[in-house]
Amino acid sequence: MRPLDETEITSVFEKIFKFTSNNLKNIVENPSHEGPDANPGRYCCRLNKIKVYYVSESLFKRATNIARSNLISLGTCIGKITHGGNFHLPVQCLSPLASNAKH
Repeated sequence: MRPLDETEITSVFEKIFKFTSNNLKNIVENPSHEGPDANPGRYCCRLNKIKVYYVSESLFKRATNIARSNLISLGTCIGKITHGGNFHLPVQCLSPLASNAKH
């Protein structure tokens, strides 16, 4: 998994901005999730092949102990980047976007 480059970041955040408008900042900095890791801190987007994953930075740091060849996915898949550079949202991305959607 690698961080997104500038063109990938703009295509991902432009698409998410259409659904969340000004709440985009809340998705990255202060998401509202429940569970054992209730306050994980900041979230980031990572790219694995063509899929973009939404994962907390604390979980990502802990996953560095796993070899890249053994790591299939990490976090929530929020979309795919096509060969043309477009970004598509799948159904799995609804849980992170639902609490911050404008409608």
